[in-house]
Amino acid sequence: MCGIICEIRYSGCSTVVDAQILQRIKNRGPDCIHKIELNVGDGLRLFFCGAVLWMQGSSPFDQPVENDSGVLLFNGDIFDDTWDRNLSDTKLIMDKLSKQVKNSEELVINHLKSFKGPFSLIYYDKVNYDLYFTRDRIGRTSLLFHQTRNALVISSVLGRKYSCTEVPATNIHKLNLKTKTIILYPWTNKGEKRESYLDDWLKEIENKQSLPDDQYTFEFNSTIDLTDKDDFIKAIESAVIDNGCKLSIMKNIIKIPLIKQVVQNVTKLLENSVKIRLETQPNKCKNCIKLKVTKCKHCTVGILFSGGLDCTILALLADKYVDKEQPIDLINVAFNISNNSSFDVPDRITGRQSYDELKSICTTRQWVFKEVNVPKEDLENIQKSTIADLVFPRNTILDESLGTALWFAARGQDSDYSSCRVLLLGSGADELFGGYLRHRKALQRQGWLGLAKELQLDWNRISFRNLARDNRVICDHGRQPRMPYLDEDFIDFVLNLKPWLRCYPSESLDCGIGDKLMLRLVALNIGLKNVVTFPKRALQFGSRIANKKQKGGDLSQNFLDCSLNSS
Repeated sequence: MCGIICEIRYSGCSTVVDAQILQRIKNRGPDCIHKIELNVGDGLRLFFCGAVLWMQGSSPFDQPVENDSGVLLFNGDIFDDTWDRNLSDTKLIMDKLSKQVKNSEELVINHLKSFKGPFSLIYYDKVNYDLYFTRDRIGRTSLLFHQTRNALVISSVLGRKYSCTEVPATNIHKLNLKTKTIILYPWTNKGEKRESYLDDWLKEIENKQSLPDDQYTFEFNSTIDLTDKDDFIKAIESAVIDNGCKLSIMKNIIKIPLIKQVVQNVTKLLENSVKIRLETQPNKCKNCIKLKVTKCKHCTVGILFSGGLDCTILALLADKYVDKEQPIDLINVAFNISNNSSFDVPDRITGRQSYDELKSICTTRQWVFKEVNVPKEDLENIQKSTIADLVFPRNTILDESLGTALWFAARGQDSDYSSCRVLLLGSGADELFGGYLRHRKALQRQGWLGLAKELQLDWNRISFRNLARDNRVICDHGRQPRMPYLDEDFIDFVLNLKPWLRCYPSESLDCGIGDKLMLRLVALNIGLKNVVTFPKRALQFGSRIANKKQKGGDLSQNFLDCSLNSS
């Protein structure tokens, strides 16, 4: 991921952007950095800065990109087989957005809606003084908005001393810099665009993002078709009756012809998602990129690896598309918050088990199990100095715990640092396939309709809860997070499955079978056995970063200290 920042300075404003922000932007894009300033007139000045992590095209492509029509900052990836991979996706986007036609606004919006992949984007239309900014419709990247009395800042990352908020992924935004009116264009063609004053829009999104999870609401289609025309439920229940062994039950379920077909479809879509995310890159490690080496035999791809279901599936699929001469790093993080000298946390144990299974299946692949051990003193220092700023404006104990685990995992161990530039993550798997205890409770209380509502709730709020936060902490190490479960084609197929084909968390199917049922069947389908029945375990508990005595929704001490110091 690249780092992008735009500062709009009105008359009498001195710069808001400081050296620390620019360094964090550069952390995200270590390959090249570029800045430009525009004097628009009437005291209005614009500052653009982009730091590039080179991933697409034959060579790094500087940004911001400027021509007579506008200025573009782009952070992300376009995964589209119809695009020329020899060209930078940033250049191709600029070419599309800056074409001069009569209805340029409609052109820009339609192009943005057509892009596939994780991205955030800022585009300034010089002719109309309009600034377009957005995150992709799923919200896989970060974009923050900060306003002072006479300045605006839109950036990939800011920090605790800036009263910023995350730009929602629900709309494409067009801000007129002269009038300070903002038009919101919904990603879907069903909704209508609406206009608002900047202050009103900002207040609205701040209020929404301050709501706790249990107050998040959405419109649910109560007329959803939950008829089981193919008798899947009956077939699954019959498979449960025949055998008591978890793995045997799974083998019986996958034998059902119609279920087998769905499993194969899901597997193929996920494999395609992994494939394009591994093939769309320079295929060089951090050192070989700097030395401009032609052929790299070092690790270029790592997997954030707890040993659980989601990441082990990705590892096995990745083996097909990573050069056989290159090792794949399995990065496993553990914390010692009580100074008991042991890093044998639950995720370390399952990580080793799944590592052994991968070695037995892919005998020609060099798998490297990298143990990232974080002692208490390192944890506390870096949380206060760095991680809290990256997590912000998310500010709960849960946000900090998860952000911390991902930051240290993405960094690797100082003495055994990974050279990879691409990291695969299992983000989205729990939301799509019902991996949480609340899905089981929803089915118990309200049946299949209740489960359908809970799954839709998880999906609707995924961009609000964690994706932008995770992007900020991982990208701080100049690595590209890629999330195959959050591919558009994959998502479209899964979201249209009946709830009992995504998960089956009933009393007849225990944990380790019914939760994420479809994903477990995918694992079985591609040759995994042990991990197929591993129970779901949250990252904060599996890595032992979280203190179970604390409430995850409470404000973290690092943010309490910050608010006290600023008052």
